[in-house]
Amino acid sequence: MIMKSLSLIIGIDGCRAGWFAVWHDHEKVIQSKVFRYASDLITHFKTNKPIIIGIDMPVVLSDSIPREADQLARKLLGKKSSSIFTAPTPGMLRQTSYEDATKFSKENYGKSISIQSWHLFPKIKDLSKITDCKHLDIHEIHPELSFRSMNNDVVILERKKDSKGFEIREALLKREFSTLDFQGIRDQYLKKDVANDDILDALAVLWSAQRVARREATFLPANPNKPKMSIAF
Repeated sequence: MIMKSLSLIIGIDGCRAGWFAVWHDHEKVIQSKVFRYASDLITHFKTNKPIIIGIDMPVVLSDSIPREADQLARKLLGKKSSSIFTAPTPGMLRQTSYEDATKFSKENYGKSISIQSWHLFPKIKDLSKITDCKHLDIHEIHPELSFRSMNNDVVILERKKDSKGFEIREALLKREFSTLDFQGIRDQYLKKDVANDDILDALAVLWSAQRVARREATFLPANPNKPKMSIAF
């Protein structure tokens, strides 16, 4: 199926410097850029045409935890299930400290939250500022589900921060993106701002976002309680 011809498709992963984004230009060459805030995307891509965005971050939050999307993703990833952090509820997101958020979660849902989940709160809040933009079609995508799909539905157990895990994922991406110059992208950014795994993940998210555009993606769950409260891959 042909992709939506008028849509720009972007893959995004959070990084220390903000958000790391990748997309194809008109010549099918992969471009990249760091955006400090999610709203900077709108400033940079000055268009009213549809933009399909895949992002490794919860987009739609549930009123209770855990979300069905998180549970289904963990089940598919098996031994890599720990890479799925519990998405907060809107009430948790309003708390101003990790202690308050954990207390709120225990009192309302009988469960605490991890410090890793807490560290996502600022990113989730930042992303929420653009989710209502009418020309943005934003989908939550988890990179390890994308890599699993590229790898014939086999979970990659090797850590992407280790050389073997990095090489496996890079090879899959180079197979899917014939023009990919990973080192060329790597050379544009300081590692303190954009890590190697940020680049891998953004590219994996782009791959799945393109599947969304072609209507080939799988969604967990297929019929969520709220629109787009799914993880695509």
